[in-house]
Amino acid sequence: MPSQLWTYDSLAQASSKELENILRTGTAPDLEQLNGFIYCGWNHEWIGNLSGKKFKKGFMKKDGKNFGYNEIVIQDSDGFRGNWKQNLDSDGMPTQLGYFRTAYVRDEPPMNIAQPYQPLGFFDYDIPHMHKWYLSFFRVIRDFVVLPNPGDHSLLLCKAYLRIFPFLNIFYCYFQLGHREPIKYLPW
Repeated sequence: MPSQLWTYDSLAQASSKELENILRTGTAPDLEQLNGFIYCGWNHEWIGNLSGKKFKKGFMKKDGKNFGYNEIVIQDSDGFRGNWKQNLDSDGMPTQLGYFRTAYVRDEPPMNIAQPYQPLGFFDYDIPHMHKWYLSFFRVIRDFVVLPNPGDHSLLLCKAYLRIFPFLNIFYCYFQLGHREPIKYLPW
C-alpha cells in the first residue's frame, strides 16, 4: 500500500527517486479499463520540451486488440496545471499520431531494461503499419506503466525509453497521465 495517495499535482512535483520507487512497487493498470478514455499527459524531464511538455493519450480497441495514440495539444506556460487544448486541423479534428499497442511486460519478449518492471503495463510504438514514414521515429519508444494508487485508473505513471538497438535503450523521461475523460474524437 502506498504511503500516500497520489494526485496529479503531487505526482507532477515528485522527485525522480519517488517516481522510480512508484514504478518498482506499484501495480499494472488493467488495460481494458483504459479503453475509451483519453488522458492529459505531462512530461517530467526538460527533454519533454522536444515533443511538448503537455500532450494527450487515448486508448481503445481495434480488431480485438488494445491500442493507444497521442494527440498534440497547444503548449502553455501553466506547467502541469492549466488546460490541455487540442491542436485542431482545418476540419476541426485533433492531430493524432504516435500509435502504440498496450500489453504487459511479462507477455513481451525479454528486454534487458524490463527486468525491474516485469509486473507493469507496457506501451510499444513499434507497429510499422500504423506510422506514416515521416513519423517512424515513434517506433523506438517503449513505455513502462504503473498505477501510482492501486486500483485507481484515473492516474498513471510511465517511464519512457528509446530503444535504439536491442542492447541500447536510452532513458527518455518520466511522464504521467491523468484528468481522464471519454474519447470524443476517435482515430482511424
